[in-house]
Amino acid sequence: MKCSNAGCSRGIGLIAYRRSWFSKRYYCSKRCRDASVAEPQNRQQTPKSSVLKRFAVASVAFVGLIVPATFTMAVLAAPPAPVEAPHFPGCDRNLADASASVAAMQARIKNLNGVDRSEICKATRLYFFEVVKARAVTSLCRTGTERERDLDRLDADVANANEAIAARCL
Repeated sequence: MKCSNAGCSRGIGLIAYRRSWFSKRYYCSKRCRDASVAEPQNRQQTPKSSVLKRFAVASVAFVGLIVPATFTMAVLAAPPAPVEAPHFPGCDRNLADASASVAAMQARIKNLNGVDRSEICKATRLYFFEVVKARAVTSLCRTGTERERDLDRLDADVANANEAIAARCL
């Protein structure tokens, strides 16, 4: 192999010198390496190709890093889709049945003034059970502000029935 210096005609021995780790040119000595000057034509062509390479790398970096990050931020900043309660078949009938059974139990409890304590406890427990069932049906079948209003009313009824059971039956 011949020395890469244009003014040197010696060959490369056991030891070869390079300008940097990634240089492809080999020199016979440090003096030849340091005396060697790049040709002017190569200097003019190298910046053009390096600018093109830098542009290509910058373009890939932009597309590979900035675009996915922007997309991710846009997805995270978007408001969540409104969740609509599914309308199950028979909801209207179930709501009507639940409200009718709660009304019937309320009427039964109002008519138990002079009756035995065990009957009052039994009716109060059944009323509690009916209100809990009505709350479950309401939470599944209603939507919007009407649902919240009905659930608040039924929660209050559940709490009152639970207090009545605790006061009378225990």
